[in-house]
Amino acid sequence: MSSSVGAPVLIVGAGPVGLATAYVLGRYGVASLICEKYDSVNPHPRAHVVNTRSMEIFRDWGISDVILAESVGPAWGNVVWKHTFAGEELGRIPLALDDVAHFESVSPVATTSCAQDRVQQTLLNALREQGIATVRYGVEVVELQNYESGVSAKLRSADGTVETVTAQYAVAADGASGTLRTGLGIEMDGVPEFGRQINVYFHADLSPWTDRDPALLVWLLNSAAPGGIIGMDGKRRWTYNFGYDPEVETLADYTPKRCADLMRQALGIDDIEIEVKSIGTWRLASQIARQYRQGNIFLVGDAAHQFPPTGGMGMNTGIADADNLGWKLAGVLAGWAPESLLDTYEAERRPVAQSNAEFSVGNAVKMDECGLGTSTAAIADLLESQDPDVAAAERARLAEAIPRQRDHFGSIDQEIGYTYGSDGPPVAPIYPRSHGVEGGRPPHRWISRSGQRVSTLDLITRGFTLIGAPSGRHWLEALDRVAGDIPCLPLLMGRDLDTGDEDPFGVGENGAVLIRPDGHIAWRAPSESASPEEDLSRTLQTTFGAIRVGR
Repeated sequence: MSSSVGAPVLIVGAGPVGLATAYVLGRYGVASLICEKYDSVNPHPRAHVVNTRSMEIFRDWGISDVILAESVGPAWGNVVWKHTFAGEELGRIPLALDDVAHFESVSPVATTSCAQDRVQQTLLNALREQGIATVRYGVEVVELQNYESGVSAKLRSADGTVETVTAQYAVAADGASGTLRTGLGIEMDGVPEFGRQINVYFHADLSPWTDRDPALLVWLLNSAAPGGIIGMDGKRRWTYNFGYDPEVETLADYTPKRCADLMRQALGIDDIEIEVKSIGTWRLASQIARQYRQGNIFLVGDAAHQFPPTGGMGMNTGIADADNLGWKLAGVLAGWAPESLLDTYEAERRPVAQSNAEFSVGNAVKMDECGLGTSTAAIADLLESQDPDVAAAERARLAEAIPRQRDHFGSIDQEIGYTYGSDGPPVAPIYPRSHGVEGGRPPHRWISRSGQRVSTLDLITRGFTLIGAPSGRHWLEALDRVAGDIPCLPLLMGRDLDTGDEDPFGVGENGAVLIRPDGHIAWRAPSESASPEEDLSRTLQTTFGAIRVGR
């Protein structure tokens, strides 16, 4: 068994969150070694919602346009309830037409639908173009150990070769079914399981129905084959999801032929050609790791938190985990941030996961009134009742219940309103003309920088950005005296930025705002200060979780 130094950071798992973590590190020039036990990107699309905050992050990374090119277009922004796919409609939520003005006023991007395998491939391509990380497919991390000076990992390749590598830090991004968290003795809080689902990925030509009425997601309420069909590309790629009882059946009972037969019943189309590409299973759970860090090992993504899919928060919460942890690891490795900064990862991200878990579970409970969950069979029986009055009454009840599910399919407050370091709720309401709150992301406004139209969110840099008011030059001078080797970008409104007649950051004529590398507001002063150096030094101490001495 050979032994070698892998990279400063070892990442276990090449899913979207593992690749995103490596990409953030690479932006700072930090090399990572990614080990993935499977031999390639998983072609089975699971998640598909890329929410507004993830799109903002991808925009900062320069890959949002690629994600959009792989996404289902806005014309598909309908969620529909039907008896069968080709049958009677029971109700709908038209997402593409819902409150567009509000969404456009608070962000330069919007939630989109892009299959997870396409998100993964986009991140992998970007990572390879970056040329800093090493990705090793077909290599499983079978053991991970903490030491005072770093970590040691035992790797096993597909051919049986075993080797040991060391790194300064390790990131466990091995997903909900990963074993590293258990091996570290980290327990989960929450509900371990409240349902199982079969997820069938298939190809079929459904254009005779979708050309007339495209729908991203179709919930099917019938007694023969209830479930949900998701359009992964708006053309031929689809997934079909339905519940099953593991006490009675196993995944092996669902052969490709059986799944194809079930889908024909769900579609309500007997003579359609269906090509089953893969069949998977997943469990509905709501759990959060008690610790996000053990020594030099960190948990991200589904290794740290698992939510029901009602709300599309899983992958998106993981992408933000990566964005938060990546710059902190890079700062500590480069020496411009103290080790204590790494403890803020759990302190900031775990409350967000708890909030997203509550949101997702609340959606799941509410969706039960629309036949998705424990009520499916009972509602299908009512819809198919031989008594026309009973069937009509149930259709009328569903028509009222379905619009109440709107937040399930996108809550802008939940997606971009989460905050760090607040004693209050972890989510702040998003208003079109707000100035943002400390710990949250900056407000979005279109402004001018060097003659170019940019969003205020585009002012993020790979360091801290200090934006001073028109008469706030003293803040920039104070930062220069206290920042030391911390990477900082000073900008002055009126000199570097043209905000028109607006005060987008709420800093008046003499104040300033400090934005972190992950685009969250570290601090804001609405006016000038008698001791700007002391204020900025204290802010950096708080952000880093320790006292930092400036030059």
